[in-house]
Amino acid sequence: MTRRTFTNTGLAAMAAPACGLSREQQPARSVPGYQIADINGGRLTTGYGGMATSQAPVDNDTLFQVASCAKTVTALAVMTLVRDGRIDLDLPVNRYLERWQLAGPRGETATAADLMSHTAGTTVHGFAGYGPDEDIPDLMDILSGRAPANSAAVRTRQRLFRRFRYSGGGTTVLQALIEDVTGIGFANYTLFEVLEPIGAGRATFAITPDAAFAHGSFEDGQPVPGGFMRHPESAAAGLWATAIDLVKVLGAITCSLRDECNAILPSGLARRMVTPVSGQSALGVFVGEDASIFHDGRNFGFDSTMAADLRTGRIKAAVTNRNGAVGRMSEALIAD
Repeated sequence: MTRRTFTNTGLAAMAAPACGLSREQQPARSVPGYQIADINGGRLTTGYGGMATSQAPVDNDTLFQVASCAKTVTALAVMTLVRDGRIDLDLPVNRYLERWQLAGPRGETATAADLMSHTAGTTVHGFAGYGPDEDIPDLMDILSGRAPANSAAVRTRQRLFRRFRYSGGGTTVLQALIEDVTGIGFANYTLFEVLEPIGAGRATFAITPDAAFAHGSFEDGQPVPGGFMRHPESAAAGLWATAIDLVKVLGAITCSLRDECNAILPSGLARRMVTPVSGQSALGVFVGEDASIFHDGRNFGFDSTMAADLRTGRIKAAVTNRNGAVGRMSEALIAD
């Protein structure tokens, strides 16, 4: 599905304070589900409502596909490899890739930092995913554009002056990088090295979660066939998480910037993550003029958004299982 860049509408919607909703504010049972989370002054506040499926309401633990917000978790995972001295951000990724090589005009020089900042010139903007009756390709099929993959091969194109070109394909190269360097499956590595250490251990890159999860719907309210699209392009689009998990993801970066004792990265690496490379694009996050970092995501049936104010440390996130609803539902349902 075509991915969005972070929108001002989504950020504005999150500007309202999160809080519990009164009975009068609760949506009807036919309204799609949502979660919101807010960390302010170290205090976590949450809200939720609507339906996860036709039979089950949303609660704080319901998992949603958070689409491209997965890219921030992937970037954190790459940075743990840098932290541990296993890769260099500024060396070509082809030095580390064992099963596949990045081809094209910049393939031999593209670095992990280039891929995380969308400045490597890699192809494949986003991924449609796979329906319940479709064969799911493996990672090498996806990167090579080989059946049963439904996306083109990932390669580089010439880009002058390291210009920004949003690329889920480039993030998928990082998925292969993590697996080749560690010898561990991407889902397990991110769980052990990122999600569990930051307190988001229920979030998962499994294609189908074991825990309760929401089914998605399009903007017109029609359900996604089978409830959701399957995303083996895990690093770019395959994370299942809650709004609480998303504020913890950005919290991992802000804690690292402050060099707190539970930080998963040294402050220098965290500063590198939030330093723009081209326009607003940094390493796995975008950087606003108002000293914020943010990311959003859209898969078929799901929207998500998260942002952190680096000056105050306040972090907000919202997820929903209807396309187009994350902004207006936040504005309509979160009380001032």
